[in-house]
Amino acid sequence: MKRREKLLMAAVTGIAVGLSAGATDAADEKKGDVKCYGVNSCGSSAKCAVSADDLKAFRSLLGEKDYEAKWGKSETHGCGTSAKCGAMSKILNWMPASAEKCKAEGGFLLEEKDGKKVARKA
Repeated sequence: MKRREKLLMAAVTGIAVGLSAGATDAADEKKGDVKCYGVNSCGSSAKCAVSADDLKAFRSLLGEKDYEAKWGKSETHGCGTSAKCGAMSKILNWMPASAEKCKAEGGFLLEEKDGKKVARKA
């Protein structure tokens, strides 16, 4: 097999694996669940994508000092396995949960207001 064919096969395999992982994540979420930030533990319960805008919204809500104390090790990431461990390790992630459960566990929600993300207590 030529190098070009090997690269093409690797790319197709990567796409197939990525698509199947996304389907699993969607299946884990129940209808009516919200993205509850700040209550997850480690990788398997952390879900995809924490963006720079998400982190900025939480910095605005908490203020720099409280944000650093609570989620100071947070970085943007794409998916659960990149999420590492969560709130106990000062890393912001989200997990699907009912709005009631999110509130009971002290979670946070993100909303879109005037084109900006805004964090709030659940």
